[in-house]
Amino acid sequence: MAISIPTTKTYQVPWNEAEIEISVPADSVTAEIRFTDLPPVPDSAAALLRAMDEPIGRPPLADLVWPGAKVALLTGDRMTDLMLGSRDGLGHVILDYLNRAGVRDRDVTLVYACGTHPHRNADEKIGPRLINRVGRYVKHLSTDDDQLSFVGYTTRGNAVWLNRAVVEADVVIGVGEISPNTHGGWCGGGKMIVPGVAGQATVEHNHRWLMRSETPLGLADGNPLRLDMEEGADLGRLAFKIDVLVNSDQQIVAVYSGDFRKEHRAALDVARQIWMTKLDPVDVAIYSPGDGRERYLENSLFITLDSAELATKPDGVIILIASAAGGYAPAGGGWPYNAHQTSQELMKQSSPEIARAMIESRGNLRSASMVFAAKRVLEQRKVFLVCEGIEPGEAKALGFAGCFRSFDAALAEAWALKGRAASIATCFPRGIQWRIMPWREG
Repeated sequence: MAISIPTTKTYQVPWNEAEIEISVPADSVTAEIRFTDLPPVPDSAAALLRAMDEPIGRPPLADLVWPGAKVALLTGDRMTDLMLGSRDGLGHVILDYLNRAGVRDRDVTLVYACGTHPHRNADEKIGPRLINRVGRYVKHLSTDDDQLSFVGYTTRGNAVWLNRAVVEADVVIGVGEISPNTHGGWCGGGKMIVPGVAGQATVEHNHRWLMRSETPLGLADGNPLRLDMEEGADLGRLAFKIDVLVNSDQQIVAVYSGDFRKEHRAALDVARQIWMTKLDPVDVAIYSPGDGRERYLENSLFITLDSAELATKPDGVIILIASAAGGYAPAGGGWPYNAHQTSQELMKQSSPEIARAMIESRGNLRSASMVFAAKRVLEQRKVFLVCEGIEPGEAKALGFAGCFRSFDAALAEAWALKGRAASIATCFPRGIQWRIMPWREG
């Protein structure tokens, strides 16, 4: 009588600038969360021109501008700065298009719409050729009140201050990229205005909407944080939005444009196919935060835990494989919080305590919101950490249910809780794929 030998699936997982191999029973793996690479458009300039001439819910861009119009052209700090500038030169395609409609280069203000982020080599990414072509180049700084003008209130009680260069423009055009995001469910759409060119107080109030019972990752229409952003974009008079979808090589696979709500929702049909995987929630989700992120624990938490929560049943177990070889965060780095408390110390508090800190604005609220999102998952799921750079006592203080030096030990503990017949989902992104997640509608 033949003896049946259980087969295993093996995966190469990033680990401290190298890889480790892990194995799980093949029959237990019911889903592998993956990024779907679509082919790049044959001609990105032609695709962009077509999008500007054939928008969704708006007239062609040429019909929205006029000779002498003052135009604010906004780019985000996630890929589109390189696409417009030093890498692909698509900013010149837009400027040439505007020139043909009668808009002079000197009447265009190029705005680096980075929200509360640092400027991250903006000049280098956009490049001198594009910067020197436009009439003015502005790098948004959310804390500089001299840059800001008050434009009104949202129905959700947010007071909106926006960059004056945008407020004073006749026509506001934004160029962004769409991928899942904890803040607003997705990048793209009206997010170009809030937080893109908003004052810090506006961004912080918006980000407090993260304190909700339902995870907003991948949720658009039912997401109050997103809806508040979009009301802010109305107040900012975002007239025309261009959003791109990309593959894992950061090549454009599709371009959407027009009304910032309508083009964004239309793009989500394809964005879900790229970034999401359909699955039934499992007993055990095994996740890596991806290469380039896993060396520090703090980087490993953002979005990764939210995705893993969606992949698991309410009583499920998450195994996070991150070497954390560099520790919790780089020395002197990590998410800034305040002069008296680090984000690592904040993580050791309960989610209600972190929520109180957010309400009372005790520190950098963007950092606090990311800590809150991670801590909420740590409280709602059993999360096992497989690492080499965090001590078990520290991991427990941060909220992990267990800390292991080997994956096999973590899996054995998960089996002890869920049984050897437990269903398993895996998620091992590489590069920009680290935002991949289970499917969700809305």
